[in-house]
Amino acid sequence: MLTGTRADYGLLRGLLHAIDGDDALELQLLVTGTHLSDRFGNTVDEIRRDGFEIAAAVPIWSDSDTRGAVAEDIGRALPLYVAALERLDPDAVVILGDRLEAFTAATAATILSLPIAHIHGGEITEGAMDDALRHSITKMSYLHFVSTADHRRRVIQLGEDAERVFFHGAPIVDALAALELMSPDAVQERFGVSLTAPVALVTFHPAVMDAADPETLLDEMLAGLLSVDGLRMVITGSNSDIGTASVRERIARFAEEHADRVDFVESFGQLGYLSAMAAANVVVGNSSSTVLEAPVLGVPSVLIGDRQKGRPLAPTVTVPAVERGAIADAVRNAIRTARTTGESDVFGPPGFAERAAQTLRRTALPRPARKRFHDLRPGDDK
Repeated sequence: MLTGTRADYGLLRGLLHAIDGDDALELQLLVTGTHLSDRFGNTVDEIRRDGFEIAAAVPIWSDSDTRGAVAEDIGRALPLYVAALERLDPDAVVILGDRLEAFTAATAATILSLPIAHIHGGEITEGAMDDALRHSITKMSYLHFVSTADHRRRVIQLGEDAERVFFHGAPIVDALAALELMSPDAVQERFGVSLTAPVALVTFHPAVMDAADPETLLDEMLAGLLSVDGLRMVITGSNSDIGTASVRERIARFAEEHADRVDFVESFGQLGYLSAMAAANVVVGNSSSTVLEAPVLGVPSVLIGDRQKGRPLAPTVTVPAVERGAIADAVRNAIRTARTTGESDVFGPPGFAERAAQTLRRTALPRPARKRFHDLRPGDDK
């Protein structure tokens, strides 16, 4: 199984435990991406604290985030993934999501004729390069574990056999059902943040295909947040996408200039992040947590820009115009909105990990994982 970021690890943790505790399955964990970066908090330490053995560690990112440098990093990463997978020789490679490290690892597995089980296929994020990467991973994968019925239909529409596309729900529902969240006081003490209401939990990542450039989106968002009287902001670190250096510099400067109202935390870890979210009045930014975690927790969220455009949106998600006044109004309205009991039905019931582990246990995985393009006929998407 591949994990490359703090975000995907939090979603995979339940499945990791399910596989690790299954006598019929053997877990091999390949750790890569920002997990191995000092700059992004060395989140590999969280994996070790959870007691998982790391079968292979593949560092891939350099210190540069330009398009050319990222392309060079990916070029160097491919043979490293091939070497690791050749050594591990797994029966299946489980990959979640749509990031560049996932795409490159899927390419390596395809070159080696290893079956891929892909989680979160069939989704749409029009404002990010991830959209194309996700669909590419779908076409390289043999098994598909999707989070909604609509996502299942899209994977089948891409030519995948319906018998290999499973609506197992979203891993985040499992994660939230299993976690005992920290109290607001515990979050404040452990991370040195203030959660005195009203509080906005803010996460923003650069998206190279958004309607506006990342700097403009970020500046309008921060200005909008600043104009909300009395609002405290807890901002988390951006990921390793193209353009992240400029975003991180702007956020650092903003946090320093407004230290009386802003706390910055590079990485909460899943438990800390979700606990902070549960204590916040609103979640703001363009992270997938605005449309996944926040609605499941019943916390109002304000989605900035097009990075998540195309994902199913719960009624608790607001998408304002990318203009500071509209963003400020959306945040004020969200703060006044009463908490809901959550929207977990959008992404299926808890139990993703056990359902996915059972499918891996019961499915005969061919090698090479040859597939035929499955042309749609009436009823094929059911």
